[in-house]
Amino acid sequence: MKRLALGAAVTVALLAVPPFIAQAAPTLLSQGHAVTASSTESAAFPASAAVDGDPGTRWSSQASDPQTLQVDLGAAHTLNQVVLQWEAAYARAFTIQASADGSQWSTVYSTTTGTGGTQTLPVSGSGRYVRLTTTARATQWGVSLWEFQVFGDGSAQACGSANAALRQPATASSVQSDAFPASAAFDGDLGTRWSSLAADPQSIQVDLGSARPVCGVDLTWETAYASAYRIELSADGSTWTTAATVAGTGGTEHPAVSGTARYVRLTATARATQWGVSLWEFAVHTSDSAPPTTTPTNPGGCPWVGSTAPVADRVNQLMAVMSPQQKVKVLHGNGATGPYIGNTDAVPELCIPALGLQDGPAGVGDGLDGVTQFPAPVTAAATWDTALLNRYGSAMGAEFAGKGVDIALGPTINLVRDPRWGRNFETYAEDPYLAGAAGTATIQGIQSQGVMAQAKHAAAYNVEAGASRGTPSDNVIIDDRTLHELYLPAFQQVASQGQVASMMCAYNQINGVPACQSAGVLTQAIKQDAGWGGFVGSDWGSATGGARQLANGGLDMELPGGAFFGQGLLDAVARGEVTQARVDDMVRRVLTQLFRFGVFDRARRGTPQSVVTNAANVATARDVAAAGAVLLKNTGVLPLGSSVKSIALSGGDAIDPQNIGGGSAKVNPSPASVNPINGIRARAGSGVTVSYVDGAGEHVQTPDIPGAVAAAKAADVAVVFASYGESETQDLDSIDLQHQQNELIDAVASANPRTVVVLNTGSAVTMPWLGKVAAVLEGWYPGQENGNAIASLLYGDVNPSGKLPVSFPKQLADLPTANVQQFPGANDRIEYSEGLNVGYRWYDSRNLEPLFPFGFGLSYTTFGFSNLVVTPQGTNGAATVTATVTNTGTRAGADVVQLYVGQPAANGEPPKQLKGFKKVQLNPGQSAQVSFPLTPRDLAHWSGAWTANAGQYRVYVGDSSRNVPLSGALTVS
Repeated sequence: MKRLALGAAVTVALLAVPPFIAQAAPTLLSQGHAVTASSTESAAFPASAAVDGDPGTRWSSQASDPQTLQVDLGAAHTLNQVVLQWEAAYARAFTIQASADGSQWSTVYSTTTGTGGTQTLPVSGSGRYVRLTTTARATQWGVSLWEFQVFGDGSAQACGSANAALRQPATASSVQSDAFPASAAFDGDLGTRWSSLAADPQSIQVDLGSARPVCGVDLTWETAYASAYRIELSADGSTWTTAATVAGTGGTEHPAVSGTARYVRLTATARATQWGVSLWEFAVHTSDSAPPTTTPTNPGGCPWVGSTAPVADRVNQLMAVMSPQQKVKVLHGNGATGPYIGNTDAVPELCIPALGLQDGPAGVGDGLDGVTQFPAPVTAAATWDTALLNRYGSAMGAEFAGKGVDIALGPTINLVRDPRWGRNFETYAEDPYLAGAAGTATIQGIQSQGVMAQAKHAAAYNVEAGASRGTPSDNVIIDDRTLHELYLPAFQQVASQGQVASMMCAYNQINGVPACQSAGVLTQAIKQDAGWGGFVGSDWGSATGGARQLANGGLDMELPGGAFFGQGLLDAVARGEVTQARVDDMVRRVLTQLFRFGVFDRARRGTPQSVVTNAANVATARDVAAAGAVLLKNTGVLPLGSSVKSIALSGGDAIDPQNIGGGSAKVNPSPASVNPINGIRARAGSGVTVSYVDGAGEHVQTPDIPGAVAAAKAADVAVVFASYGESETQDLDSIDLQHQQNELIDAVASANPRTVVVLNTGSAVTMPWLGKVAAVLEGWYPGQENGNAIASLLYGDVNPSGKLPVSFPKQLADLPTANVQQFPGANDRIEYSEGLNVGYRWYDSRNLEPLFPFGFGLSYTTFGFSNLVVTPQGTNGAATVTATVTNTGTRAGADVVQLYVGQPAANGEPPKQLKGFKKVQLNPGQSAQVSFPLTPRDLAHWSGAWTANAGQYRVYVGDSSRNVPLSGALTVS
């Protein structure tokens, strides 16, 4: 009994004590969330690196005060701790602030005695946005954070930053005119708006496609705003619940809204001005993870969705019920710049999904993060390895798919006509056979991931022309033979062999006709001659003239907007300027590709915010960078051996390398790129001293050539890094290295005869110091794995096997396009007067010695060629060429066996032209037989049609355009 009483007493006592509540550990709220910064030192140190959870990547600012770093937690949270993991460049004075809306801030921590290192700071407050503001730096550098970690309660369900209403079906009580439709408030474009009539009340509503947990609304008003309005929610579009009643203030407003709804409506009950109400944007946020859908749930009224019928039948079934307005809607963009760089509107009543188009030729571009910065396409072309090019395309395609992209705007397959073109880095080669083969392999890789590729830019687009791009001054004057033999074959090859879904027409004119109006190029040469069923889209702004000229010229889809292919196309049909049959052909081409790639049958596979890079893709980037590097000279200093105990690095590109070019082909690294210093130090190990002096370079503000010379003298080997940058919209004036880089290389080579030069250029470069250096390695624009790739090459972990996809001239005067009338053009004309003699064709026809020839590249081993056999043409007109290649050296390595054909002199062709290649990996002493088919087309020239004249043709086999030790004859009857 006493025990029971005692037990009861204890129980009562325990109940009387206030209950103990276990405190949950603080939750990390900031990792992986959207983040912005006042500045970054360079693209290698983005704001996102401070919240990526990786202590090996960092955000670094410019060297000035103040600086800010702000993270959006996605929803309001109670905050209790901030951890700052500083790099050496820390802030002595800073504040941490929180905000519910990103505009009104409360300080939760402040100090003027920052210590650097890792600071764990208690804070007290709440907010959705957290901002670090540094007011005094502790060093001469900008501030730099490995990690910016915000901790709090973690209980709030995050309100997503994505706009669930984006490009969803919308209606309004009225519109001021057709220029201000309801859809403009949901298109993601702050340059378009919905405007109502001047009366109260007015309403605008959006259909989210399914019931969603709505947690926020953003309203961006034009000057004519509502002084009183309601936000209402509905599950069925008929019964409405008021979620917020607001006294409006205009500008950007964020009414607090919560509830589950499919339909969201704004009802304006009082206008603040004499005009109707007007909204730039009406965004709706939800707390679920599902991406916004642009296609409503199929209610059974769209039998072409999910059907197993042949694609052609599904297209016919859909087109049979499409109105003229619905047809033209799939033929143009909506002008919005979000969520993708290019967007089309859905036709929800027919279950036709909206499309998202994204740059570019080197991977997912336009500033999106969470992607792999692959090597530039010129690097991939220099591999001369179609299997690796396919893998390169497949990795890029997977990242486009993971971002929810439908059409990848690439690859670029224009020829390198002149090394000064600003876009050489983003294309493949000076030769149409190599460009076509590389483009085909890349496209097949991209499209294997269910993403449509859009090859660009058809055609004869080889000059940026600066401010003249896309104007009548950008007028290419070219003969028909040159156009068909050089500038069209790559497009025809990716159409017939690559089965590319789409092509992009170019900015330039061709003999006075805008490329996007050129029926001879788009309709005859590409669609008809190549038997191609894809569609042609315009470049941004390259569609000019009018609906009649564009539609009849072969353009199928206008981008980014619909200035010509919206109402203008309907009007052109009504006037008899464009036939309905042509419009139907345009629609059929677009829909065929949408069905072919499963766009109707699956949900979008990601969003622009998705993180899509992974270890496999980074490995692909590294492999392409290493395989595409070209060893141009080596007197024996490479590969570096165990006797090398000290390496002196110099040049700005050792620390801040030119990893990618600019414009639509620019891609952000994720995580930060590996620079050569870190890559070489990691490979060299602790027993090797690796020093660094800037010396000179494009990114070096204060050259220190004497310091680089002193370091080189004291080292076993000196490695100098040099580059020039290329970018869309701007051609180069010169292919000389700038910013004292030539002076640096010359001085270092004079100080140390064991000097290696590593180049990062987008095309050919002059080398006045070539005779003084021990080795030259052309790395092109190698992407984020630059440092690891170059270290593997310098140390021989990877045997160089890249070959030049372009010729390197000794000087600009040696170019076939040295005359200003040829490049960049003058007097409203760009004369292609060199005709067929582009690249190696020019040097061969003029018996001119290049600095390095097309197809050239050294190895750490050697190769020999033998046993050439030319089998005559069979009944199908095809001949066969076989040869044996042998590794005659002491290391395993790869060589590219190249086949060239010379036509009879009477045909008027260049001395020889590439007609086949194959990369072969061989062990020391190993041989392999390589076989090439030669089709009638390979032996033909253009004379209004493809013609192979009778006569004796020459066959050459070797491993560059100037090293062809095997030759034979082929008689064509």
